[in-house]
Amino acid sequence: MDGAVLVVDAVAGVQAQTETVWRAMTRPSLNNHAITEEVRDTSRRLSNQNDHAHEPLPCLALVNKMDKDGCHFGNAINSIKQKLPGANPIPTQIPIFQSSNKIPTSSLFSRNLVAVPVDDLSAETGQFVGVVDLVHMRAIVWPDHVGNVSNVEECVPQVLPLLKTGTRQPIDETCHITKAAMDARQEFIEAMAECDERIEEFYLNEQQPSNAELRAALRRATLAQKALPVMASAALRGRGVEPVLDAIADLLPSPLDRLPPALTLLDEGMAPTKSNATARTPGKRVTIGHPLHPTLLALVFKVVHMKGRGGSGDGRVVFARVYSGELRDRDTVQVISPPVLGEPAQKPRTERIGGMLELAGGTFGNLQEGVCKSGDVCALVNLKSVATGDTIMVAPRKQKKGKKVEPLFCLSGVASPKPVLTVRLEAESTEKQTRLSEVLTLLSIEDPSLVVEENDSVTLLSGLGELHIEVALDRIQSEFGLEVMVGAPSVAYRETVTSSIETNGLLNYDRTVGDKRLQAAIHLQLEPVWCHASPDSPCMILTDPAVTVSEEARSFLQVSEVATEEELVLKSVVFKALVEGCRGALKRGPLGPYSMANVKCHVVNVDAEEGLASLNAMPGALRAAAAHAISTLLTEHKSSCTILEPTMSVEVTLPNDMVGSVLSDLTGRRGTVGDVLVGEQEGYVLSKALLRGDVPLIEILGYATRLRSLTAGEGAFTAEYKGHSPASH
Repeated sequence: MDGAVLVVDAVAGVQAQTETVWRAMTRPSLNNHAITEEVRDTSRRLSNQNDHAHEPLPCLALVNKMDKDGCHFGNAINSIKQKLPGANPIPTQIPIFQSSNKIPTSSLFSRNLVAVPVDDLSAETGQFVGVVDLVHMRAIVWPDHVGNVSNVEECVPQVLPLLKTGTRQPIDETCHITKAAMDARQEFIEAMAECDERIEEFYLNEQQPSNAELRAALRRATLAQKALPVMASAALRGRGVEPVLDAIADLLPSPLDRLPPALTLLDEGMAPTKSNATARTPGKRVTIGHPLHPTLLALVFKVVHMKGRGGSGDGRVVFARVYSGELRDRDTVQVISPPVLGEPAQKPRTERIGGMLELAGGTFGNLQEGVCKSGDVCALVNLKSVATGDTIMVAPRKQKKGKKVEPLFCLSGVASPKPVLTVRLEAESTEKQTRLSEVLTLLSIEDPSLVVEENDSVTLLSGLGELHIEVALDRIQSEFGLEVMVGAPSVAYRETVTSSIETNGLLNYDRTVGDKRLQAAIHLQLEPVWCHASPDSPCMILTDPAVTVSEEARSFLQVSEVATEEELVLKSVVFKALVEGCRGALKRGPLGPYSMANVKCHVVNVDAEEGLASLNAMPGALRAAAAHAISTLLTEHKSSCTILEPTMSVEVTLPNDMVGSVLSDLTGRRGTVGDVLVGEQEGYVLSKALLRGDVPLIEILGYATRLRSLTAGEGAFTAEYKGHSPASH
């Protein structure tokens, strides 16, 4: 994505899912935009994956559901300030309500309309009918309708300017909405003066900036993530939507405002490309992936299966974002899968696009002229082998003799979280078991965070929580008509080290297998890698164990001292044996049958009595020595290890008089409660109490039944995976 609109509930304010989305937009990972080499190298060292850092996403905030009882624009903005680190919300609108009280008549407004300032904490119980645009100083009022509006023609708002054309004088000086708008605009200018130097000059000189100056300054501040423009709407009733669409065009970045995506040159393994893939444009050179580059480069960011579409038998529809070049109907393209760490890259697959669909809400019509240009997204059909995260490039034509073959590039794909909950599935018969395997394959293609493991005796389905698994099981039954038996869920624990541990110099391994002697000595150390979900939380994002090799060990193995470990695994058999031995041993920790995570294994030195020649002749000796060294080190330092358990961010809504019993129950489940909002506490206006906290996943399996019992059926909760944290027992 290039930009985003963050939707906030006007009653509940920032919720658990809102915080998760905010972290995803602001942290430098899990996307494929290019950034400085230093940040990219740091990201790759920590995760040992090909996840490239990205620019934080500029975004707008939309306070929705302004038509609900208990809504308040100002309280929602306060929750953004309190809950979203680094956010600087600046309201660009104030809401207009139709009040039941008699309002002094105005020449501009015929109804009893009132504008509620952001800092007015009194609850306005009238009907939300419009907004005041503080940038253009105009009121936008939507017509009255009961229920949903089926005809968009009936939703056209009335736009009323509040100031005289070319002046700063109000059209009606007695209009209370105009007075509230002028006060709010002055506060808006003061807030913008702290974000933009041009507006600061106007403010210090006591001058009023023009509408165009304000809009340009707001765009600059939004792109630089210095400001978060906040707007109001009641989208279900069709109110407040048009200004949001205008703001997306005016304030959010175009593809030209973003860095091109980070690329991997397949001919060089995992190495990022340099400036060799460039094209000349007037005044500058642009890299492939830049919107002005003519070479096709597209990312498959989602795959779904729709009955009656797709043309591939299973109805597969591929959603793609075009970064550069053009994608045309009936084009023959190359599909390139991102390389798996430590494995050779897959060969590109050639496919032909059978049709192109335009994305317009929930409808899918044929794309006009069958062309998707750079910066756009589209849906492709008749692609049979494409999966989420694949790269699409134009298929090469036959090369003339002596002409250089065009290089192939690959985007870093779409990173998926690690699963935290696993269930066992069984079909009713062998025939249905075969069908179940096909269905699970389709679901895992659509959602890479669903992991399926199958063998002759068992089928395991892993996901990100109870709800994630339940949705998948419901789809198996409702969409595919399969009844399955589900076993008890098991939680995905991990192990890690809490402090740095190291072998006492070179640890020797000497075994004789048959008539062959396996001998090698390794000196290594294990260090924790802390990737906390947030600065004030013990939860951490899981990363696979990373293996690094020192210059001294590389010198003994006679491999490059500057190449990355990923590159050397592909080039050196002995180096691959060393890395595989370390990774294999880290798949089981000393405290239980759980794999290690968030660990960095650094090989300090390697030695062998008969030198490198013996290791080249028997690479298995180095693999076994590495595994022996790690298992011995972990066994001797069990006290420095801990078990990590998945932790969920839980949000419970319940009646005010039942807070005590639910709070006690969550504490008994080893939960850490962060917020308890009751009634109008801290400026929130709530019809029910709200509890927020972190609870281990194992403790809230089946919690919905317990909560209904505690609250007489009036309580509800949402739980979302936050990260793994050290187990408290």
